[in-house]
Formats: sequence, C-alpha cells, structure tokens
Amino acid sequence: MLIAFLVFVLVPLLVLGIVSYQISSATLKNNISEQTIQTLKAIDRNLMNAVSQVNVFSDYVMVTGEIQNYLETNNTFSVIDLYNNQQSIGGLMYGNAQIDDFILYSKDGQQLHLRNSSVPEFESFVNSPFYGGIIEQKGRPVWLSPTDNQEWTSDERPVLTQGRVIKDIQTLEDLGYLVMNLNIRLFDDIFAQVSMIPSEEFLVDQTGKIIYSADHKRIGSDLGIDFPSFEVGEGGYILTDWEEHKSLVTYIPSQFKTMNADKLILVSVKPWDVLASEIFHIRNTTILLSVVAILIALSFNLLYLRRVSKFIQESLTSMKKIEQGSLYVQMKSFKLKELKDISTGFNNMVARMRGLIEDVKQEQIYKREAQFQVLQEQINPHFLYNTLESINALAAMNGQKEISKITINLGKLLRISINGDYEVMVQEEVRHVVSYLEIQKIRYDHAFQFQVFIAEDLKKAYVLKLILQPLVENSILHAFESGKTGIITIKGEIHEGKGVIEVRDNGKGIPVDILESLNGASKEKLGHGMMNVHKRLQLYYGKAYGLTVCSDSIHGTIIKMKFPLKGEKDEI
Repeated sequence: MLIAFLVFVLVPLLVLGIVSYQISSATLKNNISEQTIQTLKAIDRNLMNAVSQVNVFSDYVMVTGEIQNYLETNNTFSVIDLYNNQQSIGGLMYGNAQIDDFILYSKDGQQLHLRNSSVPEFESFVNSPFYGGIIEQKGRPVWLSPTDNQEWTSDERPVLTQGRVIKDIQTLEDLGYLVMNLNIRLFDDIFAQVSMIPSEEFLVDQTGKIIYSADHKRIGSDLGIDFPSFEVGEGGYILTDWEEHKSLVTYIPSQFKTMNADKLILVSVKPWDVLASEIFHIRNTTILLSVVAILIALSFNLLYLRRVSKFIQESLTSMKKIEQGSLYVQMKSFKLKELKDISTGFNNMVARMRGLIEDVKQEQIYKREAQFQVLQEQINPHFLYNTLESINALAAMNGQKEISKITINLGKLLRISINGDYEVMVQEEVRHVVSYLEIQKIRYDHAFQFQVFIAEDLKKAYVLKLILQPLVENSILHAFESGKTGIITIKGEIHEGKGVIEVRDNGKGIPVDILESLNGASKEKLGHGMMNVHKRLQLYYGKAYGLTVCSDSIHGTIIKMKFPLKGEKDEI
C-alpha cells in the first residue's frame, strides 16, 4: 500500500516535473542556439569582409608598376621609388595597421623584406608546402593559420599569413611571389563587436584545434569537443562538458578556408548553469514537492500501514511454514477487529488441516499394512506347494536320506515363514535362502552350485523376510541350460549407507527388450516372485528402493536389491 501510494502520487509528480524540465530545457537550448547561430553567421560575414579587404589590398600591390618593374628587372632602385617617390603606395602599406610584415620573392631568388627580421630563404620557400599551395592556386590568395605559419614569423605573436603568385599583367606569366603577415587584430575587432557575455567564441578546424580565440593563449590548443558530422551550410548545437562545466556549444561551418583546413568551424561556448538558471526553478520545485509527498507517505505508514503490513508479513511467514510441512503454526491476536477475525480463522483452519492430515496418514498406514499382508501371504502357499511337490517326487524316487535332508531344510523354511515379524536379520534371511537352495539342489540333481558372501557389518542389519528366495528361484528356473552346471552367487555389503544384496548367476541372460522393461518404471515383465519382492520393498521402504536387473548372454544376470538400514524408511 505504501508503494502504491508512492507510485500513484510521487511518480506522476516526478514525471510531470521531469517532462516540464526537459521540455523547458530543450526549448531554451533551441532558442539560444538559434540566436547564437545568427550571431556566428554575422561573425562569419564580417570575417569574410575583412579577408576580402586584405585580398583587394594584395591585388592592388601585385599590379603596381613598381612591383611589376622590380620583379621583371630586379632593379632595387624601383623599390626605393616604391617607398620614397610613390607616396601613394608607400603610405597605403604603412598606413594599413593590419599588415605586420611584407615579403617579395622574385623567380630568380631575390627577396625584398619590409621588416628587419628573418624569413625563409628562397630555396626553403620553394621546397615548402606553402609554395606548392600558392602555385596550385595560380594567383588566388592562399592563407595559413597562426598554427601553421611558424616559419614566417620571428616572434611568438600569432599572425595570419597570406601568399600569392604575382603574374605579369601583360603576359600572365609568373613574376614572383608575395607573402604578407597580418596582425591577429584583424579578427579581434570582428569577434569583439558581436561577442556575447557570458560566452566564448572560437574558430577551429575539424580536428578541434583552435585557429583563433580572443584569448590568444588558447590559439593552437585543442578545444576538447567532438563535433557531430555535418554538411556545408548547416550548423547545430550540443550540450556537453567543457573545462569541467556543462556548456551549450553552438557551431556553424565558416566560409573562411586555409591551406591546411578545407573546413573551419565557428564555435560559441556558453555555460549552461547561467543560461538555465530560470528552468532550475522547475527542477527545484519538483524536488521539494517530491520530498513533501514522501514525508506524507511516511506519516501514513507510521499511523496505519505498518499495522497492516505487519499482519501481512506474519501471515506470509505462517503460510511459508505450512508450505514447508510444519502444521503447528499459530498466529497471534491483533487489536483491529478485522485482523483479529482473520488470524483466528487462520488458526482454526490450520488445526483442522492438521487433524485431517493425521487421519489420512493413519488411514494410509492401515491400507499399506493390509496390502503388505496380502502380498506376504501370497508366498507361503506357492512355496509350500513346490516344496511338498519336491518331497513327494523324491520320496517316490529315492531313499530316506535325501528325504530327511529335504525335511530338515523345509523345517527351517517353515520356521522363518511363520514368524510374525515383517523383518528379520540379514543373516537369518541368508540362512533361509541357503535352506531353499539345498532343497533345490537335491530336486535338480545338483545341476547348480551356490556361494554366499555377506559382509560382517551387514549380517546384523534388518531386512524384509522371504525376499531372496524368489530371486534365486528365478535363476534356477530360467537361467541355466540343460547339461551346463550353473553357479549362483549371493553377495551382500553396505554401500553409501544403504544395504545392497546381489543375486548373480552365470546363465544365458535376459533378452534386451525384456531387460529394458524390467528396469523401467512399471516393471511390467517381472515374474510373479520378483514382482512380489519389488512391490514389498517399495511399499515398506519407499519408492527409492527395490530391484535393479543387469544381464547379458556372456556374463549372465545380476539382480541387485537395495534397502535402507534400520530406521531409515521413507515417510508416507
């Protein structure tokens, strides 16, 4: 009932709070990301405008007559005119605050450098990947990011580098090469104009390496965010951990390209806890209401449910004890009238059940004893008939000596047969079967021999009487062929705490189909005597005991009988 209360009250409350929080969170993420994407697009447009202005400037420099003349004639005087006499060009170059350095290479290896700093020699320049990219573009600008242009700058300040092939304006043949380093302030002003607080904007390549950040110390480091794959012109957002804080990361592809990165990404990172401060109120309210509901449920449990729960637990415990076989279980009385009536009815039911089971058990005992007595009495007339028939036949054919021997053994048999007890010692049962074998040896003119091996610790054990005689009788009647002396061996021992007696013969064995039936559950093809023994063992000791038959045509037949030691019978 407590769980039901929590399920029907607390679960809907939690689901409502969670769903509201998720919807609000998704809406907030979507709205902020849409706004941020528009801002990033504005940054990208401004960035491309700045790049276009640099391209226009480099176009103008490349086509000036002084530059063309210098590269055609290698005349340094024309370069002096560029700085001194042609004030319009010189003023433009020096007045452009974004230009950090200016390098000209002629095709024959001459170079002109604006600043007094080291730059790659012409041979190193020609062997660099940058040169290959410039040649491939055939005059179009090629850009290097601050992470790729270390050989073109002599200090640690991040700069952008542009390279172009200078063409002859008359023949369009290559005259030389222009390399310009641009201050990173070219991007600083652009990002500062639209930067949103709290947020950080970056320009990164597809591997996550930062190409540009307002914090110049971050340039060249890894942003640490894995972006989903997206097509050109698309963007998106993800909520992820960045620098140990959950952050909303919005990104779009940039139109700006460098030589080593075909696709650059503009990224805006905003701390989620600042953005989601309003929707956290929904979460906190849900938690508060859930705590209140739990407190109410606990109070209800203390005042009412605990009593009912205790009654149910005691009822289950009592039922489990009955299920395990204990019928002496009583439930205590309870104060609540309904619970008291149930416990009283339960106790009366258990008492009635106990009485009925005792009646059934006693009835089963009487029934088993009557059935056992019937089976017990089936042996005596049958055996006595055969014995008297043997005496009669011998009396007609032989002298008194043989008749005397048969009579003595018959007396021994009759003494154990008229004994009223169901069980006798193993040694007495063996003595009885030996008397029977002696009689049958005389009757069958010594056509078989027998031997007995009984372990000393088994001789004093008790077993049902008259159970070995039907087994040896089966061997005498069915096992031996005429003209061949048979051997019957009786062996007894204690194995794994149980009594085991084997009756073995060296006869012709039992056919396979009959043998399988003998060892089946029904024992359908057991003879009258063997079936009698098997049923008596199971009726008296339980279904775990009885006969097992093994046989083949080479080694003969073994009938194994297993019985418990005294006091180990199965319950009904």
